[in-house]
Amino acid sequence: MKAGKSPLDKVLGRLDDLDEVNLGILVQRLARERKLLEIVFDVIRDGILVLDEKGDISYANIQGKKIIGLKDNQTTQVSLLRAAPEIARAIGLGHGKEGTQAEVIVREMEISYPELRYIRVYAVPIEEVFAKQEEKEEIGIAIIITDITEDKVSLEERIESERVACIMDLAAGVAHELGNPLNSIHIHLQVLRRNLDLEREDQEKSKKSLITCINEVERLDGIIAHFLKAIRPQTPDFKKINLLAVIEETVHLKKEELSAKSINITMEAGVREPLVNGDSEQLKQVFFNIIGNAIEAINSKSEIKILSGLEDRFVFVKIIDHGSGISKDDLSKVFEPYYTTKASGNGIGMMIVHRIMRDHGGDVGIDSKVGAGTIVTLRFPRNSERSKLLESNPAADTK
Repeated sequence: MKAGKSPLDKVLGRLDDLDEVNLGILVQRLARERKLLEIVFDVIRDGILVLDEKGDISYANIQGKKIIGLKDNQTTQVSLLRAAPEIARAIGLGHGKEGTQAEVIVREMEISYPELRYIRVYAVPIEEVFAKQEEKEEIGIAIIITDITEDKVSLEERIESERVACIMDLAAGVAHELGNPLNSIHIHLQVLRRNLDLEREDQEKSKKSLITCINEVERLDGIIAHFLKAIRPQTPDFKKINLLAVIEETVHLKKEELSAKSINITMEAGVREPLVNGDSEQLKQVFFNIIGNAIEAINSKSEIKILSGLEDRFVFVKIIDHGSGISKDDLSKVFEPYYTTKASGNGIGMMIVHRIMRDHGGDVGIDSKVGAGTIVTLRFPRNSERSKLLESNPAADTK
């Protein structure tokens, strides 16, 4: 079966049959079509270069010339290796090879001439098919160059800006949180010093001041501990664990707080053993923070309900309280560092919860209504690929 000919091949094949008038019309038509294509290529925002079999530039649109620093009269027969050596080397020229490369190449790179730019290069061989031999011969390379400098710089600036903003927020939050207890400690220590200076035996007043100092120091210790957990997160030590056992251990840690407010916790399990791959200590921190928030939100002699069950792809746990609830404005900010509506809160607890759940491949959601209460839903992946990889035996995989 013979290879089909293009309309242009058919026309060129009939050149001998054309008279001078028709030949002139054909030349004008081809010239108009070439001019139209050049206009179209020149309005394209990407740079377009066409190399011949020697690696010389046979065509370049306006953007292509601009990117590699060519003037309008420099296009024809300029070596890419000479005009833009960084791009030439990226597509395989200049390493003892002449002309074309044998594969499609995509690169993101930095060039320094004529100015510092970040570009994406797409290079593909141009092949000509010879019908008699039914073989393809490479006769050049088409190169598309996209200038990604603005996007690259914008992304890097945004990342740096967010990093600096995060550090500033953390620093401001820590300074604020440490300032109040330190001020209180300073005042009470001054009281103790005056008492000692006057040699008064007001032991009760001194005792209260000392207790206040001790409490404030303990609060400082808690703030610093939470701060260190927030900025130095640990990689989870994944093991198969029963979520109900983790919850029961956490509730036991909160026993005194629950007893002080006569709060009852009820648990309803939709499955006997909700097993997940997780770090039990980090998940204790998750439940410790959420249950602690619920205890502070509800009145004495109230109830906290914990429900667990299975979904198609997740194991879920819901912690439900009928406390004061969270307003819509506050709800959107609960995972932000140092945002809290509590007088004694440090605003890091829910940020830690969010990070730990993310590290476990799960998520946390909050539904709340002022005056009605709050539902915190935790979802852990079940039968995930990540879990399978953790459980797999490397030795068995090599068999």
